Amino acid sequence: MRKRFLFGLLALLPGLALAQRRPKPKPAAPAKAAAVPYFQQEVTYSIDVKLDDRAHYLRGREELTYLNNSPQALSFIWFHLWPNAYRDNHTAFGQEQQRHGSRKFLFAKAQDRGFIDSLGFVVNGQAAKLEFDPQNPDIAKLVLPQALAPGASATIATPFRVKLPGSFSRLGHVGQSYQISQWYPKPAVLDRRGWHPIPYLSQGEFYSEYGSFDVSITLPSNYTVGATGVLQNPDEQARMAALAAASAQKKTADDFGKDVAFPASAPTTKTLRYKQDRVHDFAWFADKRFNVLRDSVQLPSGRVVSTWVLFTNRQAVKWIKGLQDVNDAVRNYSKWVGDYPYASATAVDGALSAGSGMEYPMVTVTEPEAIVHEVGHNWFYGILGSNERDFPWMDEGMNSYYQYRVEALTNPQAGMLAALQKAKPVANTFGLENLPGPALSLLPYQALATRGLAQPVHGPTSADYTQVNYAATVYEKTAVSMKYLAGYLGQEKFDAAMQLYYSRWQFKHPYPEDMQAVFEESTGQKLGWFFRDFLGTAQPYDADISALAVFNDVVKVLVRTDSSVPWAVPVSTVDAQNNVLETLWTPPFGNTDPNADEEVTSQLNFKRENVAAVVVDAGYLTPQLNRRNDRLKIESGPLDRSEPLRLRPLFSVERWDKATVNWLPVLGANTSDKLMLGAAFYNNPLAPKKLQYLLMPMYSFNRNELNGIGRIQLNALPQRGSRQFITALTVQRFERYFKTEPSFTFILPHRVGYVPQQQVQVAFTSVTDQDLSRTSSIVTGAYSVRHEDALQAWSANVELNHLLASATESNDKGAVLLRAEAAYQRFYTPKKRVQVRLFGGRFLQSAAQTDFVLGLSSSPDYRRQTAFLDRQQISHALTAQLHQTDNRDGAFKAFVPVASQKWLSSLNVQVDVPALPLAVFADLGATSEKQFVGGRATAQRLFYDAGVTLPFVRNIFEVYVPVAGSQFASGLPGSRQEFTDGIRFVLNLNKLSPFRLLDENLTR
Repeated sequence: MRKRFLFGLLALLPGLALAQRRPKPKPAAPAKAAAVPYFQQEVTYSIDVKLDDRAHYLRGREELTYLNNSPQALSFIWFHLWPNAYRDNHTAFGQEQQRHGSRKFLFAKAQDRGFIDSLGFVVNGQAAKLEFDPQNPDIAKLVLPQALAPGASATIATPFRVKLPGSFSRLGHVGQSYQISQWYPKPAVLDRRGWHPIPYLSQGEFYSEYGSFDVSITLPSNYTVGATGVLQNPDEQARMAALAAASAQKKTADDFGKDVAFPASAPTTKTLRYKQDRVHDFAWFADKRFNVLRDSVQLPSGRVVSTWVLFTNRQAVKWIKGLQDVNDAVRNYSKWVGDYPYASATAVDGALSAGSGMEYPMVTVTEPEAIVHEVGHNWFYGILGSNERDFPWMDEGMNSYYQYRVEALTNPQAGMLAALQKAKPVANTFGLENLPGPALSLLPYQALATRGLAQPVHGPTSADYTQVNYAATVYEKTAVSMKYLAGYLGQEKFDAAMQLYYSRWQFKHPYPEDMQAVFEESTGQKLGWFFRDFLGTAQPYDADISALAVFNDVVKVLVRTDSSVPWAVPVSTVDAQNNVLETLWTPPFGNTDPNADEEVTSQLNFKRENVAAVVVDAGYLTPQLNRRNDRLKIESGPLDRSEPLRLRPLFSVERWDKATVNWLPVLGANTSDKLMLGAAFYNNPLAPKKLQYLLMPMYSFNRNELNGIGRIQLNALPQRGSRQFITALTVQRFERYFKTEPSFTFILPHRVGYVPQQQVQVAFTSVTDQDLSRTSSIVTGAYSVRHEDALQAWSANVELNHLLASATESNDKGAVLLRAEAAYQRFYTPKKRVQVRLFGGRFLQSAAQTDFVLGLSSSPDYRRQTAFLDRQQISHALTAQLHQTDNRDGAFKAFVPVASQKWLSSLNVQVDVPALPLAVFADLGATSEKQFVGGRATAQRLFYDAGVTLPFVRNIFEVYVPVAGSQFASGLPGSRQEFTDGIRFVLNLNKLSPFRLLDENLTR
């Protein structure tokens, strides 16, 4: 897909381990290859199935022969019943969807769910018991009536019925377009590491036994089918040839037309039969609207393979080109990896919801842009049958390497973000011109690593990766890592090793240590530093030129690294135009002893001719975060690494040949400064540096003054404890106030994954009101935690403030204020939710002066954290607190003029209204002091409000319309003016910060 203890016992008691292993949420630690000799089970399938395209059911019967090649007798066989993954929200798939923030399946109607039932297993003619796993209804244990001896086989048969779900993942339908995959009862893999019963997941693929398939599919006769295997029906073969001939006459989108409506199903049916050996899965895709194109490709061996594309009118022109992509993939993978062993390869247009494509033996359902990748999975999934759930890089990452290699034949910049470079104005604007593909492919990894969020290529299972890491690491970093290894070994040696790996492990189940062993055997080199350390760590590497000297016609270079594990460093010489002249590699080396006094270096000798500079990793193959020290000029001395500084809008990629500063125009306004124009200048927001800066000057035309924000911060990535430690200094000037705020922030936890995100911060804030010559100082200690998924989100925050104003009496120690809040939200439909917030604040120590209070309807914002439009209360419509709220402290949506110097608490509730783009709110609050509100004759401590919310931009710009509350004398508005004057709004501009949005989304 284009987007995942026990073994010690196994070595001692292999028979017990093979017989008793139960499904676990995570794979056990890798076992030594010698624990159990290699063996492989074999399954032969015969399946008859009929499609009901009105009720969207499959009804069928399966008979399989299971051959036990293991050294132990088996008393049971684990089976996958993956359609049950779509049964309810409690399955592993449902929980994954919740974890990933996807609500489509979680709120699906019952008729759109899926399942498999009507099972009745018979083994060698005897009824057999099926025991479902209590945690996973898509896994079950078939208890055999008699133990299956080593070398013996059993015939297993069962009827089955599948309710096809809507398009939530791989199996499903959209109308009468059918994607039939992971649809039949399938034995789990039993290998030298034990049983592998795994629940169905979208992020995380499969591991299946090889065998043979004989599948008969009955469906209305006007359906066109793409499937695993060789079609056995001469009449259907002739029909497909006729469809292909008709489509071949069409060349433009107009020739195909735009009609994508489903025609009526034929009243007659047909039964299509497919047969195939040496595959570990069978999938089929059916649609009445398919156009068909056919071609063939000759492999390096001379064999000819038929190639097909089946597609609707939706993107017909792209699919015409897609047929060539199928050819290119089959030809070049065969050349570089090994001969394609099957008779045909097919790409099918379908309504897949698990990414841009999904692969199966001989057939893939895909978007046209992903054809090369998906067809390539015939090798890295179909033929090399690794355990994709436990080692997704062996499938997705290896395949991505070859995908980009195929695409590089026509686009040298092929990679994850190659589309950005195709548009030359975009590439030139953002400084992407002439960058090789790996530079952009590594960018997502760099964005994660600079924030302490990266995960290693080798180690986590598919389910353990965050969604961002699954794409950035499993696909992209692995692909670049293989290009790095090919560069180190030499392309010819790499290809020879891969071809030996393919020939030795095709139609088998290799593990990472098997791949490493073959590469070491083929190349004659020890490669543990790469397979164990380079792939097994998420840490960034760094190297630079420690020294450089020219002797006659030789340039001698000392390469230095601080990396704690060995790695090989590519170094190149370049001419004055930065063209690479020569590339050499250091042997693997590293700073394995951090306490050593001597610098760890490696020497390389280059030819002198035309050399202008020496560059570390000129091809962007290594996971470095700092490339500004990668280039050292020959003539200008050993310290000259500088390049001319260039301005780039929005963002840029850090390069060794160009130095950039990013910028954006900025527009601002408030009632005091009026209109302000300016610009923000900053460095690399995508992958923050150790030293990060932001300079945002803004000119006030009303006051003829310079306002703005400046921030400088040091980013550290601790080895343990917190994930990130940030030391920052913020300077801010608006509305005639001047703020400085040094702060120290710890971001937790150190572990990466779907865990609550925490933050601890200490800040020292000084705010000077320049008109009043008054300064307030606030020392803040705060802890916050938040967690969210598709159904719910919760957060909590505790903040302790020590507030001190310059105008206070000399013996006044200031105020000490404790605030705490907890919030919870729950979706009750895919787009509607209920929100509840509880707040409590108390002064632990009161100040002599009275400026420091808790606000029932808003915070006084002593630290100047909110962008109020009218902080100085000049306007009659935008007045801070009166009309604009920050939803802090008591967070009443209405303005209830209540403040406390002792304690205050509130309960805030907001509920989205079904079928309408609005919500209703209600707030309850209490204070220690009795207060007069709404013209009442008696003071009160309890307050309330209620009204309607208009969420124009959710959580960013919302308008509150109170219709009842303590602020009104009678509890209701006494006049239209009283009603309209009570309307308030919140404007959280800080939530629109691209830097903040990027940080938050990278944790997903």
